[in-house]
Amino acid sequence: AWGQIMRSYENAVCVSGTHGKTSTTSMLTHILMEAQKDPTVMIGGYLPLLHASHRVGHGDTILLESCEYCDSFLNFFPTLAVVLNVEADHLDYFKDLADVQKSFRRFACLVPQTGFVIANGDDLNTVETLKDLQYLSFGLEKERDFYADNISTDYSSFDIIAKGKLYCHVDLAVNGRHNVYNALAAAASAYVMGIEGKHVSAGLATFTGAGRRMEFKGTFNGADVYDDYAHHPDELAATIEAVRSLGDRRVV
Repeated sequence: AWGQIMRSYENAVCVSGTHGKTSTTSMLTHILMEAQKDPTVMIGGYLPLLHASHRVGHGDTILLESCEYCDSFLNFFPTLAVVLNVEADHLDYFKDLADVQKSFRRFACLVPQTGFVIANGDDLNTVETLKDLQYLSFGLEKERDFYADNISTDYSSFDIIAKGKLYCHVDLAVNGRHNVYNALAAAASAYVMGIEGKHVSAGLATFTGAGRRMEFKGTFNGADVYDDYAHHPDELAATIEAVRSLGDRRVV
């Protein structure tokens, strides 16, 4: 059904990956709203900005979190496909990592020649998945088409360099190295859509997280309490790393 709906839009942005889909789709929603693109949005989690997990807009852009489970994203018609990372997941459906990679490659191949594929150039599984395909890369290495420079020690502040030139400066309200990658993917998507860097800076600055993605719930007996949906070993590792960067307190 979503595949048929998105055919009515000039820009169909599909955000895929084993991890980070909800956060990246939410970040890009903030950017598109800041740029007054009036997007239609579907996210796999609650976004405070929308007071919901979806939005019906009247602009020419639809933005969807796109999941590989049961090959569901192969029913889509992306004009811009984002691949955040590729890991062995959903092994009740896929046979192994190679089977997952095959699905992601088919997803990237859905994009027409007039569209764009944006992918994590630092993720070896993603690079292997998309070998011989044309795509724009993002990452922390300066060889990427989009990379983060001058990163602060807590990963909350950095510059985004696009095609060798400063695109924007970012100050994030969310923690963790993984969110630098999410922000890079969102910014790269905005760049190819012709959105000015100032809208990326402003949009990302107002993003405080999606529901159950390192969501601060309050303080109890002096302890800060967060709710997080991480359910894959790599996601758990990223969450724990992000929490430890908050300070040398005991982590439970």
